[in-house]
Amino acid sequence: MSSIKSFALSLSSCLLVLSAALLPVTLLPAPAMAQEPPAVRTGIEEVAATVGSKAGVQALRRAATARASSRAVELLSRYVRIDTVNPPGNESRGAHFLASVLEESGINARVFESRPGRGNVYARLRGDGSRRPVILLSHIDVVPADPGQWSVPPFEAVVKDGSLYGRGVLDCKGITTIQLLAMLALKESGTTLSRDIIFLATADEETGGRLGAAWMLDNHYDLLGDAEFVLNEGGFIHRDPGKPVVFKLGVAEKSPCWFRVTATGEPGHGSRPAAETAVTRLVDALAKLTAREKKIEVGPVVAGYYAAYAALDEERARQYRQLERSLESVEFRDWFMADPAAAALVTNTVAPTMLEASVKTNIIPATATAQVDSRLLPGHDCVSFLSELRQAVGGPNVRIEPILSFASTQSPMNNELTEAVERVAATMDERAIVLPALLGGFTDSHYFREKGIHAYGMVPLETSPEERSTLHGPDERISVSSLQDAVGRMVKLLLELGG
Repeated sequence: MSSIKSFALSLSSCLLVLSAALLPVTLLPAPAMAQEPPAVRTGIEEVAATVGSKAGVQALRRAATARASSRAVELLSRYVRIDTVNPPGNESRGAHFLASVLEESGINARVFESRPGRGNVYARLRGDGSRRPVILLSHIDVVPADPGQWSVPPFEAVVKDGSLYGRGVLDCKGITTIQLLAMLALKESGTTLSRDIIFLATADEETGGRLGAAWMLDNHYDLLGDAEFVLNEGGFIHRDPGKPVVFKLGVAEKSPCWFRVTATGEPGHGSRPAAETAVTRLVDALAKLTAREKKIEVGPVVAGYYAAYAALDEERARQYRQLERSLESVEFRDWFMADPAAAALVTNTVAPTMLEASVKTNIIPATATAQVDSRLLPGHDCVSFLSELRQAVGGPNVRIEPILSFASTQSPMNNELTEAVERVAATMDERAIVLPALLGGFTDSHYFREKGIHAYGMVPLETSPEERSTLHGPDERISVSSLQDAVGRMVKLLLELGG
Protein backbone atom coordinates (compact mmCIF):
# COMPACT_ATOMS: atom_id res chain seq x y z
CA MET A 1 0.00 0.00 0.00
CA SER A 2 2.96 2.39 0.55
CA SER A 3 3.81 2.54 -3.17
CA ILE A 4 0.13 3.18 -4.04
CA LYS A 5 -0.03 6.03 -1.50
CA SER A 6 3.16 7.54 -2.93
CA PHE A 7 1.65 7.41 -6.39
CA ALA A 8 -1.61 9.00 -5.22
CA LEU A 9 0.21 11.87 -3.54
CA SER A 10 2.28 12.57 -6.65
CA LEU A 11 -0.77 12.33 -8.88
CA SER A 12 -2.76 14.78 -6.77
CA SER A 13 0.00 17.39 -7.06
CA CYS A 14 -0.53 17.47 -10.83
CA LEU A 15 -4.36 17.62 -11.01
CA LEU A 16 -4.27 21.21 -12.29
CA VAL A 17 -2.71 20.08 -15.56
CA LEU A 18 -3.90 16.47 -15.91
CA SER A 19 -7.09 17.63 -17.65
CA ALA A 20 -5.05 18.14 -20.82
CA ALA A 21 -3.21 14.82 -20.70
CA LEU A 22 -4.57 11.40 -19.68
CA LEU A 23 -1.96 8.91 -18.48
CA PRO A 24 -2.57 5.14 -18.56
CA VAL A 25 -1.92 3.85 -15.05
CA THR A 26 -0.84 0.32 -14.18
CA LEU A 27 -0.38 -0.43 -10.49
CA LEU A 28 2.80 -2.42 -9.94
CA PRO A 29 3.29 -4.93 -7.12
CA ALA A 30 5.23 -3.70 -4.14
CA PRO A 31 8.96 -4.43 -4.43
CA ALA A 32 10.53 -7.09 -2.26
CA MET A 33 12.02 -5.81 0.98
CA ALA A 34 15.52 -6.87 -0.06
CA GLN A 35 15.54 -4.63 -3.14
CA GLU A 36 17.42 -1.33 -3.22
CA PRO A 37 14.98 1.56 -2.68
CA PRO A 38 14.40 3.68 -5.83
CA ALA A 39 16.12 7.03 -6.24
CA VAL A 40 14.14 9.90 -4.80
CA ARG A 41 12.14 11.83 -7.39
CA THR A 42 9.81 14.75 -7.04
CA GLY A 43 6.79 16.11 -8.88
CA ILE A 44 6.08 14.98 -12.40
CA GLU A 45 9.27 12.91 -12.71
CA GLU A 46 7.96 10.64 -9.93
CA VAL A 47 4.63 10.27 -11.71
CA ALA A 48 6.33 9.41 -14.98
CA ALA A 49 8.61 6.88 -13.30
CA THR A 50 5.68 5.23 -11.56
CA VAL A 51 3.58 4.80 -14.68
CA GLY A 52 6.59 4.21 -16.92
CA SER A 53 5.70 6.87 -19.47
CA LYS A 54 8.01 9.65 -20.63
CA ALA A 55 5.23 10.65 -22.99
CA GLY A 56 3.23 11.47 -19.88
CA VAL A 57 5.92 13.89 -18.72
CA GLN A 58 5.85 15.67 -22.04
CA ALA A 59 2.06 15.78 -22.14
CA LEU A 60 1.82 17.27 -18.66
CA ARG A 61 4.49 19.83 -19.51
CA ARG A 62 2.67 20.79 -22.71
CA ALA A 63 -0.54 21.21 -20.74
CA ALA A 64 1.15 23.40 -18.13
CA THR A 65 2.76 25.51 -20.87
CA ALA A 66 -0.55 25.92 -22.69
CA ARG A 67 -2.21 26.99 -19.46
CA ALA A 68 0.54 29.53 -18.78
CA SER A 69 0.39 30.87 -22.34
CA SER A 70 -3.37 31.37 -22.06
CA ARG A 71 -2.75 33.76 -19.13
CA ALA A 72 -0.33 35.99 -21.03
CA VAL A 73 -2.69 38.70 -22.29
CA GLU A 74 -4.58 39.00 -19.01
CA LEU A 75 -1.42 39.10 -16.91
CA LEU A 76 0.42 41.58 -19.14
CA SER A 77 -2.67 43.82 -19.32
CA ARG A 78 -2.85 44.03 -15.52
CA TYR A 79 0.88 44.77 -15.37
CA VAL A 80 0.72 47.55 -17.99
CA ARG A 81 -2.00 49.30 -15.98
CA ILE A 82 0.37 49.66 -13.03
CA ASP A 83 2.11 53.03 -13.38
CA THR A 84 5.88 52.54 -13.26
CA VAL A 85 6.94 55.43 -15.51
CA ASN A 86 10.52 56.46 -14.79
CA PRO A 87 10.97 59.13 -13.62
CA PRO A 88 9.88 58.81 -10.88
CA GLY A 89 9.68 55.01 -11.15
CA ASN A 90 7.54 53.77 -8.26
CA GLU A 91 8.56 50.26 -9.30
CA SER A 92 7.52 48.76 -5.95
CA ARG A 93 3.94 48.70 -7.22
CA GLY A 94 4.95 46.45 -10.08
CA ALA A 95 7.33 44.44 -7.91
CA HIS A 96 4.61 43.54 -5.41
CA PHE A 97 2.25 42.61 -8.25
CA LEU A 98 4.81 40.22 -9.73
CA ALA A 99 5.63 38.82 -6.30
CA SER A 100 1.95 38.10 -5.67
CA VAL A 101 1.67 36.13 -8.93
CA LEU A 102 4.73 34.08 -7.99
CA GLU A 103 3.47 33.45 -4.46
CA GLU A 104 0.06 32.32 -5.74
CA SER A 105 1.88 29.65 -7.76
CA GLY A 106 3.91 28.43 -4.81
CA ILE A 107 7.17 30.22 -5.59
CA ASN A 108 8.60 32.29 -2.76
CA ALA A 109 9.30 35.87 -3.90
CA ARG A 110 11.08 38.73 -2.16
CA VAL A 111 10.88 42.46 -2.85
CA PHE A 112 13.95 44.60 -2.12
CA GLU A 113 13.77 48.40 -2.16
CA SER A 114 16.91 50.38 -3.01
CA ARG A 115 14.99 53.49 -1.97
CA PRO A 116 11.39 53.94 -0.84
CA GLY A 117 9.19 52.98 -3.77
CA ARG A 118 12.06 51.66 -5.92
CA GLY A 119 11.38 47.95 -5.71
CA ASN A 120 13.15 44.90 -7.19
CA VAL A 121 11.63 41.41 -7.09
CA TYR A 122 13.62 38.19 -6.76
CA ALA A 123 12.54 34.55 -6.85
CA ARG A 124 14.29 31.22 -7.42
CA LEU A 125 12.93 27.96 -8.81
CA ARG A 126 15.25 25.23 -7.59
CA GLY A 127 16.82 22.70 -9.94
CA ASP A 128 18.95 19.73 -8.99
CA GLY A 129 22.04 21.92 -8.65
CA SER A 130 24.25 20.00 -11.09
CA ARG A 131 24.78 23.12 -13.17
CA ARG A 132 24.93 26.81 -12.32
CA PRO A 133 21.75 28.94 -12.43
CA VAL A 134 20.37 31.09 -15.21
CA ILE A 135 18.86 34.50 -14.41
CA LEU A 136 15.73 35.69 -16.21
CA LEU A 137 16.30 39.45 -16.09
CA SER A 138 13.88 42.24 -16.94
CA HIS A 139 13.04 45.70 -15.66
CA ILE A 140 9.86 47.06 -14.14
CA ASP A 141 10.14 50.74 -15.10
CA VAL A 142 8.97 52.14 -18.44
CA VAL A 143 9.57 55.37 -20.35
CA PRO A 144 6.89 58.09 -20.44
CA ALA A 145 4.16 58.10 -23.10
CA ASP A 146 2.34 61.11 -24.56
CA PRO A 147 -1.35 60.08 -24.88
CA GLY A 148 -1.84 62.66 -27.63
CA GLN A 149 0.48 60.70 -29.93
CA TRP A 150 -1.21 57.33 -29.36
CA SER A 151 -4.27 55.91 -31.11
CA VAL A 152 -5.32 54.30 -27.79
CA PRO A 153 -4.69 55.23 -24.15
CA PRO A 154 -1.10 54.05 -23.51
CA PHE A 155 -1.70 52.69 -20.01
CA GLU A 156 -5.04 50.93 -20.47
CA ALA A 157 -3.75 47.80 -22.27
CA VAL A 158 -6.12 47.81 -25.25
CA VAL A 159 -6.39 44.81 -27.59
CA LYS A 160 -6.94 45.96 -31.17
CA ASP A 161 -6.58 44.11 -34.48
CA GLY A 162 -4.94 41.13 -32.83
CA SER A 163 -2.35 43.16 -30.92
CA LEU A 164 -2.05 44.35 -27.34
CA TYR A 165 -1.23 48.06 -27.15
CA GLY A 166 0.41 49.66 -24.14
CA ARG A 167 3.56 51.30 -22.85
CA GLY A 168 6.00 48.57 -21.94
CA VAL A 169 4.43 45.64 -23.80
CA LEU A 170 7.77 45.26 -25.61
CA ASP A 171 10.09 47.18 -23.30
CA CYS A 172 9.98 45.53 -20.91
CA LYS A 173 6.76 44.34 -19.26
CA GLY A 174 5.99 41.89 -22.04
CA ILE A 175 9.41 40.33 -21.56
CA THR A 176 8.80 40.04 -17.82
CA THR A 177 5.47 38.33 -18.50
CA ILE A 178 7.00 35.78 -20.87
CA GLN A 179 9.77 34.94 -18.41
CA LEU A 180 7.40 34.73 -15.45
CA LEU A 181 4.89 32.47 -17.19
CA ALA A 182 7.63 30.15 -18.47
CA MET A 183 8.85 29.79 -14.90
CA LEU A 184 5.31 29.07 -13.68
CA ALA A 185 4.84 26.42 -16.39
CA LEU A 186 7.97 24.61 -15.23
CA LYS A 187 6.83 24.87 -11.62
CA GLU A 188 3.30 23.61 -12.29
CA SER A 189 4.49 20.68 -14.40
CA GLY A 190 6.89 19.62 -11.67
CA THR A 191 9.89 19.83 -13.99
CA THR A 192 13.25 19.79 -12.22
CA LEU A 193 16.03 21.27 -14.35
CA SER A 194 19.75 20.90 -13.85
CA ARG A 195 19.90 24.63 -13.14
CA ASP A 196 18.08 26.90 -10.73
CA ILE A 197 15.96 29.49 -12.53
CA ILE A 198 16.31 32.94 -10.94
CA PHE A 199 13.61 35.50 -11.71
CA LEU A 200 14.82 39.08 -11.31
CA ALA A 201 12.77 42.14 -12.26
CA THR A 202 14.50 45.39 -11.39
CA ALA A 203 13.98 49.11 -11.02
CA ASP A 204 15.56 52.06 -12.79
CA GLU A 205 16.88 50.48 -16.01
CA GLU A 206 15.57 53.31 -18.15
CA THR A 207 17.77 55.84 -16.33
CA GLY A 208 20.86 53.69 -15.92
CA GLY A 209 19.93 50.87 -13.52
CA ARG A 210 21.86 52.13 -10.52
CA LEU A 211 18.82 51.67 -8.22
CA GLY A 212 17.99 48.31 -9.78
CA ALA A 213 20.37 45.73 -11.22
CA ALA A 214 23.49 47.53 -10.00
CA TRP A 215 22.06 47.88 -6.48
CA MET A 216 20.99 44.23 -6.35
CA LEU A 217 24.46 43.04 -7.35
CA ASP A 218 26.12 45.38 -4.85
CA ASN A 219 23.80 44.56 -1.95
CA HIS A 220 22.52 41.04 -2.63
CA TYR A 221 25.28 39.39 -4.60
CA ASP A 222 24.84 36.28 -2.47
CA LEU A 223 21.49 35.71 -4.20
CA LEU A 224 22.83 36.15 -7.73
CA GLY A 225 26.55 35.54 -7.84
CA ASP A 226 26.37 31.78 -8.44
CA ALA A 227 24.65 32.26 -11.83
CA GLU A 228 26.36 31.31 -15.07
CA PHE A 229 24.03 32.98 -17.57
CA VAL A 230 21.58 35.88 -17.83
CA LEU A 231 18.74 36.09 -20.37
CA ASN A 232 17.71 39.72 -20.78
CA GLU A 233 16.16 42.13 -23.24
CA GLY A 234 18.24 43.03 -26.29
CA GLY A 235 17.31 40.36 -28.83
CA PHE A 236 14.04 39.30 -30.47
CA ILE A 237 13.04 36.93 -33.24
CA HIS A 238 12.83 38.87 -36.49
CA ARG A 239 10.38 37.63 -39.09
CA ASP A 240 10.66 40.06 -41.96
CA PRO A 241 8.78 39.60 -45.26
CA GLY A 242 10.61 37.39 -47.75
CA LYS A 243 13.46 36.44 -45.38
CA PRO A 244 14.27 33.46 -43.16
CA VAL A 245 13.57 33.69 -39.45
CA VAL A 246 16.36 35.49 -37.59
CA PHE A 247 17.12 35.02 -33.88
CA LYS A 248 18.99 38.18 -32.93
CA LEU A 249 21.22 37.33 -29.98
CA GLY A 250 22.67 40.33 -28.14
CA VAL A 251 26.23 39.44 -27.12
CA ALA A 252 27.74 42.93 -26.80
CA GLU A 253 26.66 46.55 -26.29
CA LYS A 254 28.06 49.94 -27.09
CA SER A 255 28.92 51.93 -23.99
CA PRO A 256 27.14 55.17 -23.08
CA CYS A 257 29.11 58.37 -22.78
CA TRP A 258 26.49 60.93 -21.85
CA PHE A 259 27.78 64.44 -21.31
CA ARG A 260 26.72 68.04 -20.79
CA VAL A 261 27.92 70.99 -22.86
CA THR A 262 27.69 74.34 -21.07
CA ALA A 263 28.34 77.65 -22.80
CA THR A 264 28.58 81.01 -21.00
CA GLY A 265 28.31 84.66 -22.06
CA GLU A 266 27.20 88.10 -20.96
CA PRO A 267 23.51 88.22 -20.05
CA GLY A 268 21.31 91.07 -21.21
CA HIS A 269 18.22 92.24 -23.02
CA GLY A 270 17.19 90.41 -26.17
CA SER A 271 17.04 93.69 -28.10
CA ARG A 272 20.79 94.33 -27.60
CA PRO A 273 22.63 91.05 -28.36
CA ALA A 274 26.40 90.87 -28.29
CA ALA A 275 28.31 89.37 -31.22
CA GLU A 276 28.58 86.12 -29.23
CA THR A 277 26.23 84.92 -26.48
CA ALA A 278 25.92 81.78 -24.42
CA VAL A 279 23.29 80.50 -26.85
CA THR A 280 25.28 81.20 -30.03
CA ARG A 281 28.38 79.61 -28.51
CA LEU A 282 26.37 76.51 -27.58
CA VAL A 283 24.87 76.28 -31.07
CA ASP A 284 28.34 76.60 -32.62
CA ALA A 285 29.77 73.93 -30.31
CA LEU A 286 26.98 71.48 -31.09
CA ALA A 287 27.37 72.10 -34.81
CA LYS A 288 31.08 71.23 -34.58
CA LEU A 289 30.33 68.12 -32.53
CA THR A 290 27.79 66.72 -34.97
CA ALA A 291 29.85 67.67 -38.06
CA ARG A 292 32.99 65.85 -36.88
CA GLU A 293 34.22 63.18 -39.23
CA LYS A 294 33.34 59.78 -37.82
CA LYS A 295 36.01 57.12 -37.97
CA ILE A 296 34.65 53.77 -39.16
CA GLU A 297 35.61 50.65 -37.21
CA VAL A 298 34.36 47.10 -37.78
CA GLY A 299 34.73 45.03 -34.60
CA PRO A 300 34.60 41.23 -34.42
CA VAL A 301 30.95 41.03 -33.31
CA VAL A 302 29.77 43.31 -36.12
CA ALA A 303 31.94 41.48 -38.66
CA GLY A 304 30.43 38.17 -37.50
CA TYR A 305 26.92 39.60 -37.60
CA TYR A 306 27.18 40.75 -41.21
CA ALA A 307 29.01 37.62 -42.31
CA ALA A 308 26.01 35.61 -41.08
CA TYR A 309 23.56 38.21 -42.43
CA ALA A 310 24.99 37.63 -45.92
CA ALA A 311 22.76 34.56 -46.17
CA LEU A 312 19.74 36.89 -46.08
CA ASP A 313 20.84 39.26 -48.84
CA GLU A 314 22.18 37.61 -51.98
CA GLU A 315 22.67 40.93 -53.74
CA ARG A 316 25.21 42.22 -51.19
CA ALA A 317 26.39 38.93 -49.72
CA ARG A 318 29.95 39.40 -50.95
CA GLN A 319 30.26 42.88 -49.39
CA TYR A 320 28.76 41.72 -46.08
CA ARG A 321 31.17 38.80 -45.79
CA GLN A 322 34.10 41.23 -45.92
CA LEU A 323 32.48 44.33 -44.46
CA GLU A 324 35.62 46.18 -43.41
CA ARG A 325 37.10 46.01 -46.90
CA SER A 326 33.73 46.77 -48.53
CA LEU A 327 33.43 50.01 -46.54
CA GLU A 328 36.56 51.28 -48.29
CA SER A 329 34.39 51.62 -51.40
CA VAL A 330 32.84 55.10 -51.50
CA GLU A 331 29.70 53.84 -53.22
CA PHE A 332 29.07 51.01 -50.75
CA ARG A 333 30.06 53.16 -47.75
CA ASP A 334 27.61 55.92 -48.72
CA TRP A 335 24.83 53.36 -49.11
CA PHE A 336 25.65 51.55 -45.85
CA MET A 337 26.09 54.69 -43.75
CA ALA A 338 22.77 56.14 -44.98
CA ASP A 339 21.05 53.69 -42.59
CA PRO A 340 21.40 55.21 -39.09
CA ALA A 341 21.11 51.81 -37.39
CA ALA A 342 23.88 50.32 -39.52
CA ALA A 343 26.10 53.40 -39.20
CA ALA A 344 25.81 53.24 -35.42
CA LEU A 345 27.38 49.76 -35.41
CA VAL A 346 30.64 51.00 -36.92
CA THR A 347 31.02 54.53 -35.47
CA ASN A 348 30.94 56.43 -32.20
CA THR A 349 27.72 58.44 -32.27
CA VAL A 350 26.88 61.89 -30.87
CA ALA A 351 23.27 63.05 -30.50
CA PRO A 352 22.24 66.27 -28.70
CA THR A 353 18.93 65.51 -26.99
CA MET A 354 18.15 68.20 -24.39
CA LEU A 355 18.58 71.98 -24.51
CA GLU A 356 18.15 74.63 -21.80
CA ALA A 357 18.77 78.38 -21.91
CA SER A 358 16.66 81.44 -21.17
CA VAL A 359 13.44 81.46 -19.18
CA LYS A 360 11.99 84.26 -21.32
CA THR A 361 12.09 85.22 -24.98
CA ASN A 362 13.56 88.69 -24.45
CA ILE A 363 16.27 87.69 -21.95
CA ILE A 364 19.76 86.71 -23.11
CA PRO A 365 20.89 84.08 -20.59
CA ALA A 366 24.28 83.86 -18.91
CA THR A 367 24.45 80.11 -19.58
CA ALA A 368 23.07 77.68 -22.13
CA THR A 369 23.37 73.93 -21.80
CA ALA A 370 22.84 70.82 -23.87
CA GLN A 371 22.79 67.18 -22.85
CA VAL A 372 24.30 64.82 -25.39
CA ASP A 373 23.81 61.08 -25.80
CA SER A 374 26.98 59.51 -27.15
CA ARG A 375 27.50 55.76 -27.66
CA LEU A 376 31.00 54.32 -28.01
CA LEU A 377 32.20 51.21 -29.77
CA PRO A 378 33.96 48.46 -27.78
CA GLY A 379 37.54 49.47 -27.05
CA HIS A 380 36.77 53.17 -26.55
CA ASP A 381 36.44 54.92 -23.19
CA CYS A 382 34.51 58.03 -22.27
CA VAL A 383 37.44 59.87 -20.64
CA SER A 384 39.55 59.75 -23.82
CA PHE A 385 36.56 60.51 -26.04
CA LEU A 386 35.58 63.63 -24.08
CA SER A 387 39.19 64.78 -24.12
CA GLU A 388 39.09 64.66 -27.94
CA LEU A 389 35.83 66.61 -28.00
CA ARG A 390 37.22 69.32 -25.70
CA GLN A 391 40.09 69.86 -28.10
CA ALA A 392 37.63 70.18 -30.96
CA VAL A 393 34.99 72.48 -29.42
CA GLY A 394 36.14 73.50 -25.95
CA GLY A 395 37.38 76.90 -24.87
CA PRO A 396 37.15 79.45 -22.09
CA ASN A 397 33.41 79.84 -22.65
CA VAL A 398 32.49 76.22 -23.44
CA ARG A 399 32.99 73.27 -21.13
CA ILE A 400 32.16 69.57 -21.44
CA GLU A 401 31.35 67.44 -18.38
CA PRO A 402 30.44 63.73 -18.14
CA ILE A 403 27.00 62.64 -16.94
CA LEU A 404 26.98 58.84 -17.27
CA SER A 405 29.48 56.32 -18.59
CA PHE A 406 30.67 52.75 -18.23
CA ALA A 407 32.79 50.41 -20.30
CA SER A 408 31.49 48.35 -23.20
CA THR A 409 31.02 44.66 -22.40
CA GLN A 410 30.78 41.42 -24.37
CA SER A 411 29.79 37.81 -23.69
CA PRO A 412 31.24 34.72 -25.41
CA MET A 413 29.73 33.77 -28.76
CA ASN A 414 30.03 30.01 -28.31
CA ASN A 415 28.86 28.18 -25.19
CA GLU A 416 25.93 26.16 -23.84
CA LEU A 417 23.54 29.10 -24.02
CA THR A 418 24.30 30.06 -27.62
CA GLU A 419 24.01 26.40 -28.62
CA ALA A 420 20.64 26.16 -26.85
CA VAL A 421 19.39 29.19 -28.79
CA GLU A 422 20.49 27.57 -32.04
CA ARG A 423 18.59 24.39 -31.24
CA VAL A 424 15.41 26.30 -30.40
CA ALA A 425 15.76 28.30 -33.61
CA ALA A 426 16.06 25.09 -35.62
CA THR A 427 12.81 23.74 -34.15
CA MET A 428 11.01 26.87 -35.35
CA ASP A 429 12.48 26.93 -38.84
CA GLU A 430 15.29 24.75 -40.19
CA ARG A 431 16.49 27.76 -42.20
CA ALA A 432 16.53 30.03 -39.14
CA ILE A 433 19.70 32.02 -38.55
CA VAL A 434 21.10 33.07 -35.17
CA LEU A 435 22.88 36.41 -35.50
CA PRO A 436 25.30 37.53 -32.75
CA ALA A 437 24.63 41.23 -32.39
CA LEU A 438 26.20 44.40 -31.02
CA LEU A 439 23.46 46.57 -29.51
CA GLY A 440 23.59 50.25 -30.28
CA GLY A 441 21.92 50.94 -26.93
CA PHE A 442 22.66 49.53 -23.51
CA THR A 443 20.81 47.37 -21.00
CA ASP A 444 21.45 46.13 -17.48
CA SER A 445 23.42 43.20 -18.94
CA HIS A 446 26.70 45.08 -18.50
CA TYR A 447 26.39 44.96 -14.70
CA PHE A 448 26.39 41.16 -14.82
CA ARG A 449 29.16 40.89 -17.39
CA GLU A 450 31.33 43.06 -15.16
CA LYS A 451 30.84 40.39 -12.44
CA GLY A 452 31.83 37.56 -14.77
CA ILE A 453 28.26 36.37 -15.46
CA HIS A 454 27.61 35.84 -19.19
CA ALA A 455 24.60 37.96 -20.17
CA TYR A 456 22.69 37.78 -23.45
CA GLY A 457 19.89 39.68 -25.08
CA MET A 458 17.40 37.00 -26.10
CA VAL A 459 13.64 36.88 -25.78
CA PRO A 460 12.09 34.25 -28.11
CA LEU A 461 9.34 36.65 -29.14
CA GLU A 462 8.54 36.93 -32.83
CA THR A 463 8.39 40.60 -33.88
CA SER A 464 7.80 42.52 -37.09
CA PRO A 465 9.70 45.64 -38.22
CA GLU A 466 6.59 47.69 -37.51
CA GLU A 467 6.32 46.41 -33.95
CA ARG A 468 10.01 46.99 -33.22
CA SER A 469 9.68 50.56 -34.46
CA THR A 470 7.22 51.31 -31.63
CA LEU A 471 9.80 50.75 -28.87
CA HIS A 472 9.85 53.95 -26.77
CA GLY A 473 7.44 55.45 -29.31
CA PRO A 474 3.70 55.84 -29.86
CA ASP A 475 1.42 52.80 -30.18
CA GLU A 476 3.88 50.32 -28.69
CA ARG A 477 2.29 46.94 -29.34
CA ILE A 478 2.77 43.20 -29.38
CA SER A 479 0.95 40.52 -31.33
CA VAL A 480 -1.28 38.48 -29.03
CA SER A 481 -0.44 35.21 -30.78
CA SER A 482 3.30 35.97 -30.73
CA LEU A 483 3.13 36.78 -27.03
CA GLN A 484 1.49 33.45 -26.26
CA ASP A 485 3.85 31.50 -28.51
CA ALA A 486 6.86 33.14 -26.84
CA VAL A 487 5.96 31.55 -23.50
CA GLY A 488 6.27 28.10 -25.04
CA ARG A 489 9.56 29.00 -26.74
CA MET A 490 10.97 30.30 -23.46
CA VAL A 491 10.07 27.00 -21.82
CA LYS A 492 11.86 25.17 -24.68
CA LEU A 493 14.92 27.38 -24.30
CA LEU A 494 15.11 26.73 -20.55
CA LEU A 495 14.71 22.99 -21.14
CA GLU A 496 17.51 23.07 -23.72
CA LEU A 497 19.69 25.02 -21.35
CA GLY A 498 18.93 23.08 -18.19
CA GLY A 499 17.19 19.87 -19.17
